[in-house]
Formats: sequence, structure tokens, C-alpha cells
Amino acid sequence: MARYLRVAAAQLGPIHRADSRQSVVSRLIDMMRQAKSCGSQFVVFPELALTTFFPRYWMEDQSEIESFFEREMPSRETEPLFDEAGKLGVGFHLGYAEMTRKGRRFRRGHVRCGGIGEARRTPG
Repeated sequence: MARYLRVAAAQLGPIHRADSRQSVVSRLIDMMRQAKSCGSQFVVFPELALTTFFPRYWMEDQSEIESFFEREMPSRETEPLFDEAGKLGVGFHLGYAEMTRKGRRFRRGHVRCGGIGEARRTPG
């Protein structure tokens, strides 16, 4: 028996350097709701979906560079996205910059949420 999954590709448009994660997460939630209203069961967000595409900027201040990386997922700022996915029953893929507990930085980590609030990180 065939199983079908409707997937939405969510393109954010520009995220400015001054945009807060809270405002970006709010945009992601709006797109997730839109995708659900169109019958989608899974939403794919682009890489570095939580911040501006920071590699294009020259920065020497290490603390400024590190401000673009997520240290935990979900975090206080991203928890509303996971909560909304659970409420809607929608899964999602989120690309983001990750910093490990040992201070290693990866340009992207991935989260897959099955729509019931659980999260699984996969290596970038």
C-alpha cells in the first residue's frame, strides 16, 4: 500500500543581522501554520534558518561570532517552534549553526521533529 507525505519547502527570505531569534522563530511558526493549512505534514526550512547568513561578514570578535551558534536545541528561543509543531502534528527539518559543549562549531546541525514534540539531532 502506498503512503503519501505532503512536504512543504519554506523559503524565509532575508534574515537581517539585527533580527532576533525570537522574531525569526515567529516567522518560522507562521510558515509552519501556512504549510499545515495547505495539507503539509512536514516542513523543510533552509540552512542557517535562525540567523542571518553570518559567514558573509568579516568578524574578529569571538563572542560576536559565537552569538550565531546554538548551544542547545531546543533552546529557550526555539522551544515555541517545537511546541507549535507538536500542536499542529507537523514534522520539520531545521538547519542551524551548532556549537558543541566542547566548543566545536559546525555550520549546520539538523533537527528533525516528528510532529509530536520529540527532537533528534543529526550531524551536519
